[in-house]
Amino acid sequence: MKSAKVLVALFLYGCYMVRECLQHDNPEPVKTALLQTWAEKLYFELWNCGEYITNRKSLQSKYNKEAKLEGRNGHILVANISSVIKSMMDKKQQSLKRILESVEQVAVSAHNDAPPGDEYKVRNAKPNKATPHTNILLNDLKENSHFYHTPVNATYSSVHIPTYVYDRASDVIKALKWSENLDVAFRKNYEIDPRLSWQYFGSTTGFMRQFPAMEWPDKPDNTEDLYDCRMRPWYVEAAASPKDILILVDNSGSMMGQSKIIARHVINTLLDTLSVNDYVNVLVFSNVTNEVVPCFKNLLVQATLANIRELKLGVENIADPNNISDFSIALTMAFETLEMYRERNMGAMCNQAIMLVTDGVPENFYELFKSHNWKNGTMGMPVRVFTYLIGREVPEIRDMKWMACANHGYFVHLSTVEEVREQVVHYLPVMARPLVLHQSHHPVIWTPLYADVTDPKMTDYLWEKEECQQQYHDTISYKETKDQFFYPKNKAKRDRDRKKKELNQNLNVNRQKKHNLITSLAMPAFDKKTEMNITVRRLINDNYWVWETRETKVAHLLGVVGTDVPEADLREAMSPHILGVNNYAFIVTNNGFIVTHPDLRPVFGDILKPNYNSIDVTEVELVDSDNIARVFDRSILTLRDYIINQTTGDREITVKYHYDDMRRATTAERHYYYSIVEGTPFTVVVALQEKHFGYRVKIPDRFQNLNTTRSSLLDYFKDDEWRIHPDWLYCRYAYDDGDDTSFKTPEDELRHFLKRIAKTDNTWNKWPPPRFYSESYDSKGSTLPEEKFDGKCYCDKDLMLSLIYDANMTKGIFTEAKNDTEKKKKTEFEKRFGVTLAFVATHSGLTRWMDYEDKPKTPLNSDDHENQQPHFIDENVYSIEEVWYRRAVEYNMVNDESYVYSVPFENENIKSTLVTASQAVFVTSKENKKKGAAAVVGYQFRHSALQELFLNITKQCYSETGCTPAKDTCQSIERDCYILDNNGYIIASENVMDTGLFFGNVRGPIMKMMVKEKIYNNITIFDYQGVCFKRENEDDSNSSSFLYTPIHHLKQLIGWLIGRVLWLAAHSNFQWMMSQAQAIFEDVPDYQEDEESVYSADTLANFKIEGEKALKYVRINRTRPKSCDRVVNLYTLTSKIPEKVEHKSMCARPYELRKIMNTNLILLVVNGRCPETTKAENFDTEPKEVDYEEFNNSLNCHKAFYSLPRRRPKTACIRTHPDEHEIYDKMCGKGTITTVTPITLSIVFFLCLIL
Repeated sequence: MKSAKVLVALFLYGCYMVRECLQHDNPEPVKTALLQTWAEKLYFELWNCGEYITNRKSLQSKYNKEAKLEGRNGHILVANISSVIKSMMDKKQQSLKRILESVEQVAVSAHNDAPPGDEYKVRNAKPNKATPHTNILLNDLKENSHFYHTPVNATYSSVHIPTYVYDRASDVIKALKWSENLDVAFRKNYEIDPRLSWQYFGSTTGFMRQFPAMEWPDKPDNTEDLYDCRMRPWYVEAAASPKDILILVDNSGSMMGQSKIIARHVINTLLDTLSVNDYVNVLVFSNVTNEVVPCFKNLLVQATLANIRELKLGVENIADPNNISDFSIALTMAFETLEMYRERNMGAMCNQAIMLVTDGVPENFYELFKSHNWKNGTMGMPVRVFTYLIGREVPEIRDMKWMACANHGYFVHLSTVEEVREQVVHYLPVMARPLVLHQSHHPVIWTPLYADVTDPKMTDYLWEKEECQQQYHDTISYKETKDQFFYPKNKAKRDRDRKKKELNQNLNVNRQKKHNLITSLAMPAFDKKTEMNITVRRLINDNYWVWETRETKVAHLLGVVGTDVPEADLREAMSPHILGVNNYAFIVTNNGFIVTHPDLRPVFGDILKPNYNSIDVTEVELVDSDNIARVFDRSILTLRDYIINQTTGDREITVKYHYDDMRRATTAERHYYYSIVEGTPFTVVVALQEKHFGYRVKIPDRFQNLNTTRSSLLDYFKDDEWRIHPDWLYCRYAYDDGDDTSFKTPEDELRHFLKRIAKTDNTWNKWPPPRFYSESYDSKGSTLPEEKFDGKCYCDKDLMLSLIYDANMTKGIFTEAKNDTEKKKKTEFEKRFGVTLAFVATHSGLTRWMDYEDKPKTPLNSDDHENQQPHFIDENVYSIEEVWYRRAVEYNMVNDESYVYSVPFENENIKSTLVTASQAVFVTSKENKKKGAAAVVGYQFRHSALQELFLNITKQCYSETGCTPAKDTCQSIERDCYILDNNGYIIASENVMDTGLFFGNVRGPIMKMMVKEKIYNNITIFDYQGVCFKRENEDDSNSSSFLYTPIHHLKQLIGWLIGRVLWLAAHSNFQWMMSQAQAIFEDVPDYQEDEESVYSADTLANFKIEGEKALKYVRINRTRPKSCDRVVNLYTLTSKIPEKVEHKSMCARPYELRKIMNTNLILLVVNGRCPETTKAENFDTEPKEVDYEEFNNSLNCHKAFYSLPRRRPKTACIRTHPDEHEIYDKMCGKGTITTVTPITLSIVFFLCLIL
């Protein structure tokens, strides 16, 4: 009997398994009728909620009633923008000429003045606390919005003196004294041009006089101030014409110890004095000669920050000194390389120089110089030679000095580290001598984009500082949490946080606020005195020396004068409100590098990227092609050639572009219009999507002069629930003189001017526009305009009127009276969807919003702010530049009735997740049906409400669809249901934790099928501004290839203590650690509760790692940032979805989908009965580094080998003068006499670390 029961049981189980297998092989198809019904019900709910909450139709009707359209003409737009920028630059140039004339005049008059005495005091921007008697306090400094809200005094200037420059040296103090007279020119310039930024004079003695006066910003962590104006782009470019530099560094056996350290500092300092118009390479030689960067073989590379960094890494990696140096081979190789570049018109195409760094030479190599450098006589030698003799105990210096003197160079003897930076820069005035001798020609240079006073060499240091902070955080966390520290959930959270930090590199140029990005104009200032008396020794009768005074030729560079043009001013000059949404303008230099562009992303976190200012136009304008990385399409290369050669014209190109933190992408046809900015190396380009965004809204005539609306102006802005674009200039006072002209917010400023406009008749029409440069002066003319700007303020009338009109249109849009039925419906949808906020943003930069009662009111500065989401308006004030605005306008081209929905990506706090929905409001022309974007409306609601709606609808079964609840609804185990957006991100799922994830990361095989069937299109985006993080392996023999930073060196010195410090932090009971850790880990109990609810006690015990073993897990993996290319595959929904595809079996296409009407969403149902593929096939949308195997995965090597063409600056190349030989006989170098001050000694150690 028992055996019979067993047989029956086995039989029944076999039948069940056969049934299951049959069902698995022949699963029930997804009911398309049921799917369609679900999609329709979702549409009905979402559509009606949006219409009731946003009141879109009412706003649409208002705009269509009287607004008109105006076409955008690309040729006119680019001509206007280039004209405005030219006028701006002309005015800056005139200011420079006034400063220049003042510098040269007061310097001549002060030639015979004795240096001031000990009683002389200076207004030092960073006063030396040790010697207060030498400095004048900077009084009455007031915050000024025009100077980045820095406290300034606009009645006088202040000076910055490098830490290692002795400010009481006779030549320094004398120049400080006479340069005080520049304040008159500074003040006059500011009176004439109120939009003038910082003005400054950088002296060859090292100090910089800057107007208006300011206190120098404190350095983080009390690090030493290493700023030296002579190392900044504006100084090095103006001081001499562009140059090719070959640095030869001796690596023979004698270059050991201190000599090697000094040599490295010399090379690094030389590299720091180069700009992007210079070309350089570093060769290391002993018995053989090689490039320090092997892939730069036989090349001179452009001196971009990235290439300079690569060369410095190569210098750090030089092998230990050995053998005997063959100078002939090294010098010959250098001369031949420079000759090749001259003959082929490559490189800088102007000055050339060899920098020889050694501890001694065996001879003067007369014959070598004669054959390579004196082919046309000593008057026409193409290459200068500068020699740097290293070490205290050195042989006879005569040969090294002769080499420099005979080749129009300069000789320096360096015996200590602290004198390197001051002595190395002596080569710049020498290369400037031909310019000085010509006297009449003062070339104007424009720098590429760069960061104000930020030292780019600090990138590695700041990143290591962040990692140290992370290490401290993890150590304290381990101290506090112990058992929970290694729980999978906690470890995963730490990994996610670090990953987010590394991926946080998509902040574009106008959203980052830490660094002041600028371009500068600069001109060299010459000493007008061309002769001077010098005293020399002369040999008489073979053994008798006498002193005699003689007159000799001199050519002294006084310094460089300059002024800044903020990148924000250039963006403002492009009138983004006229260009409109999804259109933009940008500026490109003669090198093809971007000065300003909406996709310029210069920082990762708050740190400057290693190559932030050498981003090529081909790296931001991506052609829609299938080319691999850095194989640029011919169409963009042709456009680039037209741009860098400063022609005027237009071209159309189909491009692809990304947005929303590089999570979304699309393609479009753009029409590029380009025009030269005359007298500068810049070209302006306007990019228009004319097919869809070729028209802009024009306000009706009744608003043009505000004749009928003046009294109502303030009524349009009565409440506080509105913001304006913070970077657009509506109206502003010319000078920020104090409380009456300074405002806390842009909204306060706008209210102030609205009151003024409301009280006046039409006098506001006389206020000049912000682009009041329109009446520009001829930059080539000799007459300098002296007219003072007589207006108190200026306004952009077009923008201001558009703003007032939009305010009128949108006033009360969310509270307009409705009938009782509509009010009831609206209230019903508010509650059902948990609506938290409604908003509208307009093309004039206005954003209004209305909070609903269930919106949390807790301010962000409350105790619980870490667990809150910021208010919508805290992060969404840029109107047409916001992602939801751009997406809504763009999707209007697909469906003009569609709302666009989105959720935060990978949101960890699901309970507070909000859904954002937006739809564009267009004005449509009655005559030609053309459209122009006027505004975008939208709202936010609880994701939990959408989740509930989704589950409720998809669990329903309808008899007319032939549905079986147990099999066909989303509650069935046979069906997996999702709502996806048009880029493949999950908006809703049966598993709420999927929200915000990319669908390919959850169901990769299904996503790949949809891409294959053209439901989603793949768009490959290359990120040529990427930063990757190379892991530092302490056991790696190549670890020295990283740039040494202060933290790195300190770690080397006390490296053996690291493990002990971590051990103490983890196991000691220091109260200060406890108190700091408590604030950081307030939510630790939550970790314990969550983990223990998932894992058993035995499993939890396995997570406990203690003692020395724990240290290797607590210690983070150190990394170094490096420039890299990244690639990411993004996806976009096709406009026409193929809903029915024939397949041989049901599981060949194990899903069905339907578009949710008037949304950017699809409802996707996956057949759960079909075989599940492995999870390994899942994929995400995170960028991956591009490997360049041809060059050992070195991006810089790849770029150097496949370098793009450039055009040298149009400034004249002045590299020789017939009188120059009269100078070099007696003034081509000297051995240094080192004066070491206490301040210098205090920073020697820090200099050793950072260089």
